[in-house]
Amino acid sequence: MIFVTIGSMFPFDRLIRVMDGWAQSNPGTELLAQIGTGSYLPAHMPYVRKLTQSEFSSTVERAKLVVAHAGMGSVITASQYGKPIVMLPRLQEWGEHTTDHQIATANWLRTKPGVFIADTDAELAPRIADALETDTSASPIFSPNAQPEFVARLRGYIFGQS
Repeated sequence: MIFVTIGSMFPFDRLIRVMDGWAQSNPGTELLAQIGTGSYLPAHMPYVRKLTQSEFSSTVERAKLVVAHAGMGSVITASQYGKPIVMLPRLQEWGEHTTDHQIATANWLRTKPGVFIADTDAELAPRIADALETDTSASPIFSPNAQPEFVARLRGYIFGQS
């Protein structure tokens, strides 16, 4: 199952519209989209407005692939469950967010294992194909543990240890 999510703050009709077209072209693929408060209603894939946090987590856990905006909550959850993620950043110029920070997030994550960035709507289908063909199970996006040097610095700051 491919899980499509737009996050929880703003609608992202462009992603849902492109994925609905992808669903129409790939009728044998199971999908579920969380569309939030968007006005575009998919015609070719099932959708929900909003999942609870536990439903969201269990859906990501069951998914083969996550397709999302470039939000950190989505990428962290995908990483927690070892799922590859295809990200299409929201754009400020199209009113999809208040800043273009999702472009910076996408650029920062671009070389991480299991992360596939679509810079344009047209790149979304090829990035989905790349993600489905790539075995990313052995390389999580983020390590579940912090670097020892970072932990030592935090301990030093909190407990006055050096």
